Amino acid sequence: MDQTRIENLIIRFVSEECNDNEQKELLAWINQSSENKKVYLEIKDIFDSSRFVKDFGNEQLILFYKNKYEKSRKSRNLFLQWSIPVAAIFLVGLIISLLSPNISVYQHKNLQVFTVPLGSRSSVLLSDGTEISLNSGSKLSYSSNFSSQNRMVTLSGEAFFHVKSDSVHPFTVKTKDFDISVTGTQLNVCSYNEDLFSTTTLVEGKVNLKMHDTEQLIRVMPGEKFLLDKNARHYSLTATNVEQDVAWKDGQFIFKNIPFPELVKRLERWYDVKLTLSDLRLSKYSYSGRFKNQETIWQVLDAIKMTSPINYHKTNFREFIINYKSID
Repeated sequence: MDQTRIENLIIRFVSEECNDNEQKELLAWINQSSENKKVYLEIKDIFDSSRFVKDFGNEQLILFYKNKYEKSRKSRNLFLQWSIPVAAIFLVGLIISLLSPNISVYQHKNLQVFTVPLGSRSSVLLSDGTEISLNSGSKLSYSSNFSSQNRMVTLSGEAFFHVKSDSVHPFTVKTKDFDISVTGTQLNVCSYNEDLFSTTTLVEGKVNLKMHDTEQLIRVMPGEKFLLDKNARHYSLTATNVEQDVAWKDGQFIFKNIPFPELVKRLERWYDVKLTLSDLRLSKYSYSGRFKNQETIWQVLDAIKMTSPINYHKTNFREFIINYKSID
């Protein structure tokens, strides 16, 4: 099949204009090789990321996608050059936040506030030498008098802390439900206001944790996870897979028996999309898998579809419906 024919079929397919015979022809070509599949997925991703191209004619669309695809093969930084940065963020997932850190910094009264939008990640280096990675949709704040002698921050969201060691001046992380005191350590804290659970995973060192409604100090050891059920006000301490808990900071998503609703919530944050489960039966399923941040939301959903009873379709820009698919 010649290149022009392929380009035409792909554009017609992603535009939902293919007839049954054309769909079969295209799918047969895609299944011929991994390179064919890669070409299809890249063009499909570019198509969905570009809101303005719906006004183009068919020949213009083919030329547009061909140019974008050819450029993408020459440079990893393709999407930084586009004049549609919002769509580009959707397309490349979290990669763009690594190439061009996306974080908002502002003053609020006597606080320094850092916010990371959905679909991005960023990092902060504090004046005491502490390094912090902030996940999508997170907010970190600290007093204007923060110093190596006064080390206290407030977190809403998820962050990985590599705390500069100082046994005399503890470092405190305050969340809505608990406070963590450390002297020098590496830990992950996940405490989104809208979530039902908050967690702390200790990588190394030692921490003392205190919930707001009790004076009890909870010691978390390396390799352990503290998990708080916000509604029941009940907590547990268990051994955990540290690699899985902190993989996000290195641009990886690792899931092991994660409930589908929780998976959906995380994908929504990481890719800044809206995913709606249309069938309550999906809430009973769990998912295990591993992705890198090179994958787009289309590729992630396609991978999940291969091993789970789902179908999905796009309803609007950045909005998808996930349907239950019978495995009979």
